[in-house]
Amino acid sequence: MKILLIMTGGTICSRMTGGTLDSDAASAVPLLVDRLKNDGFEAEFEVVQIMNTLSENMTPRRYDLLLDYFRSLGTDKLNSLSGVIIAHGTDTLAYTSSLIAVALAGFELPVFIVSSNHTLDRPEANGHANFRAACELIKRGFGRGVYVPYRNSDGIVYLHRGAQLMQCANFSSDFFSRDMLPFTNTRPYESDCAEMPLIRMKRPLGSVLMLTPYVGLDYSKISIDGIGAVLQRSYHSYTACVDRLPDGSPSEYSALTLLERCKAAKIGFWLGGVPETEGLTSGTYSSTAELIRAGARPVLALTDETAYAKLMVASSMGLGLDETDEFLRRELAGEKIGPI
Repeated sequence: MKILLIMTGGTICSRMTGGTLDSDAASAVPLLVDRLKNDGFEAEFEVVQIMNTLSENMTPRRYDLLLDYFRSLGTDKLNSLSGVIIAHGTDTLAYTSSLIAVALAGFELPVFIVSSNHTLDRPEANGHANFRAACELIKRGFGRGVYVPYRNSDGIVYLHRGAQLMQCANFSSDFFSRDMLPFTNTRPYESDCAEMPLIRMKRPLGSVLMLTPYVGLDYSKISIDGIGAVLQRSYHSYTACVDRLPDGSPSEYSALTLLERCKAAKIGFWLGGVPETEGLTSGTYSSTAELIRAGARPVLALTDETAYAKLMVASSMGLGLDETDEFLRRELAGEKIGPI
């Protein structure tokens, strides 16, 4: 069994130097692999270091480097492998797992993205458990797809679909997703994607502006120059501000202000966090209905991380507005979030 281990950095690849933590990907390899082999796990590892960065410093340019490496993998290389593991930081883990899951939908090998809540030299770190779970699933012959094994503070290593993982909340080190299960009790998701989106994607990744609503967000101050798409995140009731002035025009705090500018510039404006339901312009909050009637395009049943990833991929593929809507609706990597 041969596993391709791709090092990118992050806490799992970090060590303390000069009083601060910084990424040192080369030092993590023996800590991960030697401990696993000392525990009796037999496997051959091919190690590649694509980058050496803390994940909060991940950028679209670095994503392009990672995607380029997958583009470079030939048939002979793929045939020699049982699976792929990417070592990555936790801060942007859900964004990366969503992008890789979408771009590599239909990839013939399982891909596991592993991370750690502490540096590997600390006994409380979960990185070794996460890495071992990925290796055990590959050894088990786990099917294709992109997954994130991660041990939460309850001591259980859960397996997440890469395209369902949500960002870790502040003041926590736990990760969650809708269909998370203990990794020993999971099976692969199904994908009927015949051609990887990566094949049609052009460099660089598409530029998407994602906005998080809060009281006082001034849309008049937001530039959309060079933007390929806008993703307006929503409050938990899939709403956003549509405040109007006494004369009836949208105020600077209204998402309608930016929506009208996007329409004039022929830039798609999507509303995220919307459940897959009927009647979005009736039986829902008036603010949501007003946004959709004004031209906001609802993103149905996707995490914001995956909506953002799919919009970046769609832009890189050169899809038009209606084609992008179809791409967002199509399930590629087990990403759809069912009703509560």
